[in-house]
Amino acid sequence: MRFDAHCKGTPPRRRLLTKTLLMMTKLTSVLLVTACLQVSAKGFSQKVTLSETDVSLKKVFKEIHRQTGFLFFYSDELLQPSRKVSIHLRGAPLEEVLDSCFRDQPLVYAIVDNTIVVKGAPPPGLTLPVDQVVVRGRVTDAKGNPLIGVSVTVVGTTRGVATDDKGEFSIQVDATASLHFSYIGYEPVDVAVKGRSTLAVTLRLSTAELTDVVVVGYGTQQKTSVTGAVDQITSKDLDGKPAVNTMQLLQGVSPNLIIQTPDPSPGASQNFNIRGVGTFGDNTPLVVIDGIAGGNINLLNPSDIESMSVLKDAGAAAIYGSRSANGVLLITTKKGHKGQKPTVTYDGMWGIQKPRILISPLPAWENAIYKNESLTNVDLPAQYTPEQIQALKAGGDHEWFLKQILHPAPQQSHSVTLTGGGDNSTYLLSVGGVDQSSNFVGPNYGYTRYNVRVAATSQYGILKAGGTLSYSRDELKQNSFGNGFLMADAERTPTNFSMQDSLGRYLTNTVLTQFNPLGILQAGGYNLINNDDVFGNLNAELTLFRGFSIKGVFGGDVLSNHNFLRVKQVDFYPQGVYGNDRTTGDYWGQTIFTNIQLLAQYNRTFGEHHIGALVGASNESTTAKSSQIYYTLTDSALGVPTTGSIISTNATTSNIGATNTSLNSVFGRANYDYKGRYLAEFDFRADGSSKFRQGLRWGFFPSISAGWKLTDEAFMEHIRQRFGDLKLRGSYGVLGNQSVGNYQYETVYTSNPAWYGFNNTPVAGESFTFSNPNLTWERAATLNGGVDAYLLAHRLQVSLDYFNKLTTHILVVPAVPGTFGTTLPYYNAGKMRDQGWEASVKYTIPGRLFTHSFAFNLADNHNEVIYFQGYQQLNTDAEIQTVVRAGVPFNAYVGYKRDGYFQTPEDVAKYPKLVGITPIPGDIKYKDRNGDGVIDQNDYYVLGNPFPRFTFGFTYNVTVKNFDLSIFIQGVGKRTLFVRGELTDPFQGNYSYNIFKHQLNFWTPTNPNAAFPILSANGSQAQANDYNVGSDLYLYNGAYARLKNVQLGYTLPGVIAHKIRVQKLRVYFTGQNLYTLSKVKFIDPESTEFNSNLNNPGAFGNNQSGRVYPTPIFYGGGLDVTF
Repeated sequence: MRFDAHCKGTPPRRRLLTKTLLMMTKLTSVLLVTACLQVSAKGFSQKVTLSETDVSLKKVFKEIHRQTGFLFFYSDELLQPSRKVSIHLRGAPLEEVLDSCFRDQPLVYAIVDNTIVVKGAPPPGLTLPVDQVVVRGRVTDAKGNPLIGVSVTVVGTTRGVATDDKGEFSIQVDATASLHFSYIGYEPVDVAVKGRSTLAVTLRLSTAELTDVVVVGYGTQQKTSVTGAVDQITSKDLDGKPAVNTMQLLQGVSPNLIIQTPDPSPGASQNFNIRGVGTFGDNTPLVVIDGIAGGNINLLNPSDIESMSVLKDAGAAAIYGSRSANGVLLITTKKGHKGQKPTVTYDGMWGIQKPRILISPLPAWENAIYKNESLTNVDLPAQYTPEQIQALKAGGDHEWFLKQILHPAPQQSHSVTLTGGGDNSTYLLSVGGVDQSSNFVGPNYGYTRYNVRVAATSQYGILKAGGTLSYSRDELKQNSFGNGFLMADAERTPTNFSMQDSLGRYLTNTVLTQFNPLGILQAGGYNLINNDDVFGNLNAELTLFRGFSIKGVFGGDVLSNHNFLRVKQVDFYPQGVYGNDRTTGDYWGQTIFTNIQLLAQYNRTFGEHHIGALVGASNESTTAKSSQIYYTLTDSALGVPTTGSIISTNATTSNIGATNTSLNSVFGRANYDYKGRYLAEFDFRADGSSKFRQGLRWGFFPSISAGWKLTDEAFMEHIRQRFGDLKLRGSYGVLGNQSVGNYQYETVYTSNPAWYGFNNTPVAGESFTFSNPNLTWERAATLNGGVDAYLLAHRLQVSLDYFNKLTTHILVVPAVPGTFGTTLPYYNAGKMRDQGWEASVKYTIPGRLFTHSFAFNLADNHNEVIYFQGYQQLNTDAEIQTVVRAGVPFNAYVGYKRDGYFQTPEDVAKYPKLVGITPIPGDIKYKDRNGDGVIDQNDYYVLGNPFPRFTFGFTYNVTVKNFDLSIFIQGVGKRTLFVRGELTDPFQGNYSYNIFKHQLNFWTPTNPNAAFPILSANGSQAQANDYNVGSDLYLYNGAYARLKNVQLGYTLPGVIAHKIRVQKLRVYFTGQNLYTLSKVKFIDPESTEFNSNLNNPGAFGNNQSGRVYPTPIFYGGGLDVTF
């Protein structure tokens, strides 16, 4: 090889030196080219231990040579500008040692066979031709198992490949490129190619996967060590959904966390159950916020929530004792982080709610024809003449009243959070607000909430102190009449009538003879409800020695409620008046709750054994008081008492509406695990409640649970390598329920200034309730078994559970004969079983361009009354009845089962009939269950279960570059829905004057298999047979699947975001309640007629009759910015 260099004017010795250096550079370049083609993988297996401080590179090279046998190729002159190094590594790979040595040096290296070639780094800014190299390699976990589907991308580009079933990959890159390796559940890593053609890469489990913690009662546990049935919900599950309160956000996100929205109007609450219904009384789960029980979840700002844990079984919930039988929801709010620079986050959303009306009236002239038919079918004269029908047709239709009282309305929410922390402290300040306007027309109806939250922690050596304080205020402005009645009046009016005339007067008509819903909404006054809530806690934890600490907590809640009612008089034309009593009412209530806790905790690991223990004591005290006053005939302009005003008899003072309760508790937990493989835990709580008499106040509620990480066994190693990790767990325990009223064990006297009237004068009186001094705790024995699987390198997570809960000592009022004259007091005399299963699956598919994730949960629960003293209890709810009886679900629907229709007079004469009823062809035939030839209550069937079963939720997320798409579907697989009133019965009892389009499939001789019986008129035998008795005519399939939320977002690239001085900026569009798939089309299938306890709010409740505020569809957008 010949290499010539000419340096004019250079001395001979310097020319010789220059020539020598150039020759060495050329030789080094040749060796580097060779290195690009022939890199030995031998170096990857070499391990080096070094502990040197401030030494030369030459000394380090000698030590590496001594330990590995590798030779170094360099010149002494090349090393002269190098810096001294300090290095301390033990058993590190050779490449890691070399990278550490050459960091911040003016040198680079390459490994060629057993030689390490050192050369000078190119000058900054000098661009040299870059060689291409085909890199082949293998990616494994820490145990050497191949990882399939690892994303391998070239840093700074979108080019990449994925590993095959052997964990191997091949990619052509620049010799100076770096490769990025990422895999779900593992820490990502960047590897510089440095001209090599072979790479061996090891990925380690993500720190988050190894240390992921779950909030449990009075502490946290590693997710892999939990033995109870605990489901965790993170803030990511809630982001971007246009819900006004937290409860709405929880719907469908966790199996058997059952949220129903019986009334979607602003400010309304939701039904809330965990694993169904397990008692005849209170089924409300316990809510714990930042360790303090009893907070109002709907007053929280959803943006303040960090995570939620759903405690479902005795193993997880027993530490909460007497209030955990219905499950526990633990909420942890966000806090700052140590060492965090001040960070400001803004989340905002704005959109429009569009009311979705599901029923449709007919044109007035068609409606009149069907009204005539309903009369003539039962031999009554027609109401409309042909000329009147023609006049209705010629006159056309006005806008239907229901559409006139509803309109689109805005909804918005905003939240700003400041977080940060120092070396020993953290802080957070958040401010938020939400405003949901009502879809009812009128003066500023709607719901508004404001939130402020402060959180801080400080560490002083062995002492850690902290606290949170929040203030929330919500305001709900409603009409003064009630949504249901307004909806009913608007629905039942035909379309030939008008709401107002040209003079702006509110009109009444032959249907609405007294009220006009538009007039009431716009001028009839309002009902203003507001709540002020201060919630917080202070805590201090002292670590006395390694693993042992004591902690004190003081927390509480002060809630003030205020309700101001103002009814204004509205005169209608040509007749009718609303609010002529001009009522003004003022209600005030306050509840003060305090909670004191003292806890001691010990956690230590001894070799392969880990033990933990917690013991604590607490007191919870509640004081509530209220007062109210109502005036009638107040001043029409100001609403204040004036001459002639009357104080209503239902006025009370605070000494009447006052209650005090207290709960003292001792609780504890002990857990043990061996090698993290065998897990065991014991929990207990002893509660003493003032709701029971002395001698019966204390109850003891223990549980035991265990877990086994099956795939950690040696004989399961091949299964683990091939599939993943598997854990079995189970629990059994007894939980409590103090589902009794205050002072229920004592005789309670109630006074009233107007119990009855005598000579038109109110007469005062008193009443009392029978007491049972032997009332005691309900007890729920709960068995749970579960399996947790982490498969395909944690990309697939599966959790399965089965539960069986038997609740005894349930409070019931025994059934007594009607001649008894009154009712007996409550006794602990009922039994009920609630059992079911649940499954959740999460799967992530990483990719070079697309990343997909799926989450699906499905659950079922089924309750059954085991024992009820007195055989059965029938409760009449309008036309239908519910039953409490052993062997059937609690409050199941009972009644007659249809058996087709009478088709001819011969059918009428032949088949069994209701006593005293003479049906006609087209009327309903009922099944004669006992075959006695008579239809009566002995022929009742159990017709359905009103509680949801087979609840499910499905979430799909996909990201591509900076775009993200989220789709959320939730629903119910089985539920019996009861709907009475005008939505089932055409022209319902002359209350409604409409027949709707969904009711047109009624019986005629040419439509013998119709959905509805023959049209008939109020007071007829046909009406009595078909609509005045309880049958499955009123029951519908309430199953549904709803496209609950769709979200499309774009995140600004980091480079651009930094240029405008933000850390992150994301914009998105979102839609809520976009589409519902259901067999029932005329009513929202979620409009349950029951509350969380499966109690009906009233026989003529709004939901039963479908007279509910319409479920709105939301369209909007949002902005998330972090500074």
